[in-house]
Amino acid sequence: MTEELQEIGDILEITLPLRYGCVMDLGRIGIIADTHSNNALMLKAIHTLESVGVERIIHLGDICDSLRPEALDEAVEILKAHGVLSVLGNNEYSILLDCQTPRLNIETLAYLRELPYTITMGGLCFTHSAPFTWPAATRRPIAEYLPFMGVLQNRILFRGHSHYPEVLEIAGDESREIPIGTERALWLDREKTYIITVGAVENGSFALFDTRAYTIQFVILSS
Repeated sequence: MTEELQEIGDILEITLPLRYGCVMDLGRIGIIADTHSNNALMLKAIHTLESVGVERIIHLGDICDSLRPEALDEAVEILKAHGVLSVLGNNEYSILLDCQTPRLNIETLAYLRELPYTITMGGLCFTHSAPFTWPAATRRPIAEYLPFMGVLQNRILFRGHSHYPEVLEIAGDESREIPIGTERALWLDREKTYIITVGAVENGSFALFDTRAYTIQFVILSS
């Protein structure tokens, strides 16, 4: 699948072909977020997703903790080695903004500078907090952006930042929380729009989305 890159300021937004109004068959997608320099946990989550045969894995940002940038070099190597796509989190933005970059190697610094705010593919959008291409969108609560969700041309928004799994069904200006669990997959309605917070790997939580079955399953890492 060919990637089309659209430059937005100094940061790129990655867009893969989509069909508005439906979600394309992209197989099973592993979604992780908020690893916060816990590289061992991140690798465990990646291995878990790989073991069930996901087609791709996406990291929703906050790969690192801005107070522990020394862990970034290893984290980036892990993501690259496993072909994990990632978006910009508020901690990565803070590292770039606060001039902590001399502590990173050149390859890691280049990786951070190229992270997009969002990745969209096949009717899905992946971002750290809110799906907009400005820094505040990486750190502000999603509740502040709910009035704007109706203009998005995506069926599902996947996000991190809040650290706890949540599924919101969006209908116009209103939203409704859908009860979730970790024991079984949650079936979604293809005609509805959702905002899904996947939880934090730091807390042992991540998610698996099956575009064919149209289900989301929240996974808890075993100790």
